[in-house]
Order: sequence, then C-alpha cells, then structure tokens
Amino acid sequence: MFNKKGEITTQQIVLLIILIVSFIIILLLIVGFDFFAQSDKEICHNSVVMKSTTISEKAIPLDCSRTYICISEDGSCEGMTKPKIVKVETEEDIYSVLAEEMADCWWMFGEGKIDYVGKDFFTKDNYCSICSQVGFDNSVKEIEGVGDELSKDKLHAYLAKTKMPDEEINYAEYFFGTNDVEMLKRVKLKGEDGTEIVAGTFGTIDLDKQHFVMMGITSEVSGLGWKIAAGVGLTVIGWWAPPVWATWAGLISGALVVGAGMVGEGVSPEITAITVEGDGIKNNFMAPTIQEANSNTLKKLDCYDILTSA
Repeated sequence: MFNKKGEITTQQIVLLIILIVSFIIILLLIVGFDFFAQSDKEICHNSVVMKSTTISEKAIPLDCSRTYICISEDGSCEGMTKPKIVKVETEEDIYSVLAEEMADCWWMFGEGKIDYVGKDFFTKDNYCSICSQVGFDNSVKEIEGVGDELSKDKLHAYLAKTKMPDEEINYAEYFFGTNDVEMLKRVKLKGEDGTEIVAGTFGTIDLDKQHFVMMGITSEVSGLGWKIAAGVGLTVIGWWAPPVWATWAGLISGALVVGAGMVGEGVSPEITAITVEGDGIKNNFMAPTIQEANSNTLKKLDCYDILTSA
C-alpha cells in the first residue's frame, strides 16, 4: 500500500481537535465567558473618552447606565428588584464593596482628566453621574459592629489605609489627592453671619435607605467650581491652605465645594465629597461620594443633568 509521508493520521487529527477545544475552554474561563462583550462600565468609559475627542460635544451621546447592587450577609435581598447581590461577612467587607464602586465610578468618567460636557454658556454648571444604586439587606445589620447605620468616618478611614487592587496608591489618594482624611474633617468654615462651622465627621449611611454612588463635573466655562443650591455663603478660615490638587475644601450639606460654597438652612453640614481641579483641563470635579437617594442633600447638589440612565 502506498504510504504518503507527512500525511496527518486520524489519531493526530483527534489530538489536534482536543487541544484546540481545551484551549478555547481555558480561554473562556479566564475571561469569564465574556470574550466578545464589554461590561456596562467599560462601555460607559469608552463613550466618555469618545465624547471628549469629538469636534461637537453633542455628536456622541454618553452610553452610561447605573448598576443596582444589594449588599447582603445571607445572600437574600429585600427592597430591590433583581440587583446584583454582593455577599459580605464583616463590616470591613462592606467598606471594600463601597470603595470599589466609588473607584469604578471615578474611572468610568475619566478620573478628573476628561472633559465630557464641553462649554456650556446657557445652562447651569453641575452635571452629575449616578454610577451605582446601593441597597442593604436586613441581614447586614446583624454583622458585628454595624447595627442600623454605617459610619462614613470608618469608610473614609478605610479609603485612606487601603491600597487599590494592583495599584500602589490608596483609594483616598486616588479620589482626593491625599490620604489625610482627618485633615478634611478639621477644616474650618465661616458663614456670612460670622458663625464658624467644623463638621468633624463625614456622617453616616442609613441602612434602611438606598444610596447613590455618584460623581460630577462642572462645565468648562464656569470657573467657579461646584455649586450648591440655596443657603448662606461660606469661606475657609484658619490654618489650612488648599494644596495643588484641590481648589477649596469645605463642608456643604453633604459635599465639599470650590469657592464660596453654600449650606442650606436646617441641613447639618458633613464632608462627603471633595471638588478637585481637573488634571490638564479647566473643569472641576466632584469626586466620588455616597448620597442617600431622593434626599434633601442630594437636591442641594443642584445637578443640572444626570448623565447616567436608570
């Protein structure tokens, strides 16, 4: 029988097919069975980058949507419809989840380096983005040290001490440009009536309420930084001077702002975000913050537009 040298045998073909199939299976496991698809967060980030590079700010709309997360100890979730359930065992686990959501939010919208709203001469200056809507299952309250509310002081202490995954900087430095969150709590402000205000705390998170992980940007032409609706004007006083990464640090009904901020009457001031100067651009940004959904504090952020869809 004539034997063709170099001819692939049936056994070799079977072996080759097994190797190819095995490689595909391993590859799918590595990428989480999402070889061709992008995550919603990646799609948002890419649309932010594309919008910043287009000639017309109106030409490419942002493609950003909020995610819904329920933090749970036992895997159940009351009060939210089909959220992504994230299981936690300790109080620090909860802060880890919130820190990651804040970091994702900051990254999605360009880390303070991208102008995705452009010049706006005719409308208000504040543009907000709600990246995540977070709820808490009742089981979370049974975790040691938690109870009915979470301490934002402990959250920010976690941000200041914890390095981001695969990075050399801590979360607080990534968001605010500093790990000295205690310094931010000691900033003194003086209202127009001469009253001094020192918050001394970042406040708390009510576990019976849902909260937004959000950030914001001001239009390039404002030059005034983040604005807060209603209230009395405040100015920084005392020993502290803003470093290069911050135009101003203060407390305004749930947000640090740039310039002469305002705090609404009847609202207890707390520090929950800092407005930072853009990196290489003229916009200012409200760094990631956690705000109670539908709260008076949220309304006083005076967002002209929410740039994420529900």
